[in-house]
Amino acid sequence: MTHRLSVIALLLCAASGLAADKAGFAWIDPDGKQPVLTYAGKKVLEYVRPTFDPSQTPIKKDKKDPTANPTIKVYHHLYDETGTVRLTNGPEGMYPHHRGIFYGFNKISYDGHEADVWHGRNGESERHVATLSHEATADFGRHKVKVSWNGRDGKPFAMEERELTVHAPKGGWLVDFRSTLTTDLDKVHLDGDPQHAGFHFRANVEVEKTKNETYFLSPGEKEEKGKEVNWDPKTKKGPVNRPWTAMSFVVGGKRYTVVYLDHPDNPKEARQSERAYGRVGTYFEYDLTKDKPLHVKYRLWVQEGEVTPEQCDALSKAFVAVK
Repeated sequence: MTHRLSVIALLLCAASGLAADKAGFAWIDPDGKQPVLTYAGKKVLEYVRPTFDPSQTPIKKDKKDPTANPTIKVYHHLYDETGTVRLTNGPEGMYPHHRGIFYGFNKISYDGHEADVWHGRNGESERHVATLSHEATADFGRHKVKVSWNGRDGKPFAMEERELTVHAPKGGWLVDFRSTLTTDLDKVHLDGDPQHAGFHFRANVEVEKTKNETYFLSPGEKEEKGKEVNWDPKTKKGPVNRPWTAMSFVVGGKRYTVVYLDHPDNPKEARQSERAYGRVGTYFEYDLTKDKPLHVKYRLWVQEGEVTPEQCDALSKAFVAVK
């Protein structure tokens, strides 16, 4: 395992790029309602872009009620190397507002309004507007989409260009997430808490049942199975600005690991979220203005099996070099 991932780290740093199977990547229905990226004919990435339907929002506003409108947001599913195991979650389980590979904030304020595009309990939403581009080569698959961030009144207060790129070095997937958020308003304040804001990866709902097998790895620390360490909004204490955090979890009787990589160019401080039921992410505060768009870039390394701190350091070093 160590040798295999050492080779992967070298591939990441190589100027020649990442090796891929000759069959390469391909898009199925890239401009349609259910775009799927494949590799060697197997599912890799699926873009979920429902048509927003406010009538599906539960009337009950009990925050403990797990029911959530399945149409409130766009997100991406990721599959394992066989293309048969979906590693991410949709609107299922105890926490259906956390879905797949997702980005948003739950405490947004602008022009006297408040919005929460994470839960979408009061008419807020993130909606697909257009597919701006899509590519598929032997080495990578990529697409860029336009997403509107909409308030309680249904009107957009910000517009996002979201781009995901997948590479296939031997042994796993390398997923690059880039986003540019803009507004025509004077100011949109983006805020939240570690569990409901920023960029997150939510594992398959099955991890709710195997959460005692989940563990987190970060620079200088390997946590016990089932243990979580989070930044606390009340005390303002907890982990911040980690270059990487690895989450190892069990789905279908197999162990998988996702390494979450934060880029130093992203806004700080980056406040840490860990959930043993299968979620990892960070968030920050930001004042979005006409003249100050929000640019972020994150990277995920996802594989079957476990990783070491040395391997995560190598992945982080390669990512930091990305401009």
